[in-house]
Amino acid sequence: MSEPAPAFKRTKLDPEVSCRYSEHRYLHELVEWVLQAGGHFSDALELYEDEENGFSVRIKPDRNGGLGGAGEPLTLASCPVSLIFSLANPSPSFPVLFLESPSLSIHAKACFHLSHHLLLKEQSQFWPYIRLLPQTFDTPLYFSDDEMERLAGTNLGAGDVLLRKQLWMEEWESGKQLLEDVKAERAQEYTWDIYLRAATIYTSRSFPSTLVGITINSIVGKHAAGLDDIGFPVLIPLVDILNHKPNTKIIWEPTPTSFSLKIPETISAGSQVFNNYGPKGNEELLMGYGFAIPENPADSLAMKFTISPRGQAAEIWEQRTLKQTWKEVFHLRKSVDLDQKATVGPALEVDWPEAFVDLFRILVANENEIDDLGNGDTNATPVSIRNELAVALGLKAAIKQKLAAIRKYDLSLSSPAANHREAMADIYRKGQEDIIVSKIQKLDSFLESYARESTLTVDQYLNENTDFSQQLGQNPIPVEELEGVDGLLYEEIVAKEELIFIMAILREYLNFKMVNKTSSRSEVFWRTFVHALYITPGMSFEDYAQLNEAADDESEGVYAAIADYCNNTEVERAQRFIGEEVNSLHISWAWGIVRAKCITVGEDTLLTL
Repeated sequence: MSEPAPAFKRTKLDPEVSCRYSEHRYLHELVEWVLQAGGHFSDALELYEDEENGFSVRIKPDRNGGLGGAGEPLTLASCPVSLIFSLANPSPSFPVLFLESPSLSIHAKACFHLSHHLLLKEQSQFWPYIRLLPQTFDTPLYFSDDEMERLAGTNLGAGDVLLRKQLWMEEWESGKQLLEDVKAERAQEYTWDIYLRAATIYTSRSFPSTLVGITINSIVGKHAAGLDDIGFPVLIPLVDILNHKPNTKIIWEPTPTSFSLKIPETISAGSQVFNNYGPKGNEELLMGYGFAIPENPADSLAMKFTISPRGQAAEIWEQRTLKQTWKEVFHLRKSVDLDQKATVGPALEVDWPEAFVDLFRILVANENEIDDLGNGDTNATPVSIRNELAVALGLKAAIKQKLAAIRKYDLSLSSPAANHREAMADIYRKGQEDIIVSKIQKLDSFLESYARESTLTVDQYLNENTDFSQQLGQNPIPVEELEGVDGLLYEEIVAKEELIFIMAILREYLNFKMVNKTSSRSEVFWRTFVHALYITPGMSFEDYAQLNEAADDESEGVYAAIADYCNNTEVERAQRFIGEEVNSLHISWAWGIVRAKCITVGEDTLLTL
């Protein structure tokens, strides 16, 4: 191991200018350290510290006109590449064998390298920066058991925090053992606490190497082992003091010699100057930074889904173009325009990740839809109106499970937040609930639109076809007799509502060319429904009859019993339900359509276009 670097010697400052950049001595010395290395810090800025934001940057209160204006963007701060802390410029005193090890992740190497400098203290060449790094954080890995209870029911409370802790502890244990194996000095001092601190420093203030212009070519020789095409976290002294605010207009400008932050517009005197970390949701902010933003416009809900199709559905899913974008974890945003009329077709993809919707289409597809997909365009969207309804209902059921979990453990309803951490947990929790509620409301709007335009319930049909309803009242469906024909087979396949739709389909189809009824809700639906049966190859009864001379033997008894009931053969002088005599083949055909087109929503069975 190389000799330790000499201790950092603080530059002797002129008393009259010792607070030029901050009343906090160490903050002022940080600026001086960066400036001496060739960096920049605007004279209009000052560094300060308060209880809410910690270290921050603002325009000096006495700065007339603030900072910025028309013309070229103005540079706030700039850090020379020589002071950017990363694996690209490892400490000479850090074991090279450790950096070369292929068994350690890039994250572990970076955290142990930072831990090394935290232990060096005054001997670190980065001491003016290192000494200002936080000792503790408000991220969930620092939460007490009571504070963790505020996260119960959320993704963080359901295991994400424990998973991160387990991963980091495994990294720490492996790295510590390696340090002992290479006989590194002070190996015992690399404790879990210091590793956790280093790891959280990186999550809360690092920049990605690829975005700030530090590439793999920046790393010399064997130190690059394992870094290919991955990138690594870097710390940028002074620049990283700016806090995050969504939608802030800021320019990141990397050059071969420095990294700068610039502003394109004016900031008024006395105002805090913010950076923009990007569109980060509260889950990421709380987990990595220790804070959450009320009404965060970039908030999202991470939803993991691991159910896979089987059989022929699995084969179709593998062929779907959107299968290539499947990630298992999707980040859902809050739905907007809840009052806007939902549209059919790709409306679900507007509000949900396309691959997520596509998988649900495969999962809820019935036998007919699977056959259509297998024989036609495997990327057809949507598959059918029935399928779209089933997808919407499936999405609603999945998202409602997450809502139930969050509301079940919501301590904010019974006890106010006791500290900053609990307050941030409550903000995160409310944001997650708001996203879910917006999704449910949008799905309800979507389903309502379909109910108005593309579906028909049994009650709607009976209310608008009183003659048929009266016939049913006078001749109730003999459920017990029909069930007795073929035992459980009938009971498994058809319900009373489906039987009514079987008769309704036959009535409307066989009378389609002869009857000219007054237009009503159900009549509009039936004209569209029956017209589609006539014009779609293979869907009309005539097409079906050509391919099937008789109903299948296994179900013939059930079909015959239903046909007898429709024809009212047991009742003298009774009017037929259908208008003309039907046989087992008619029933088999209509029953197939019901299975293909019906969907159950709550207690209602809906026939779909």
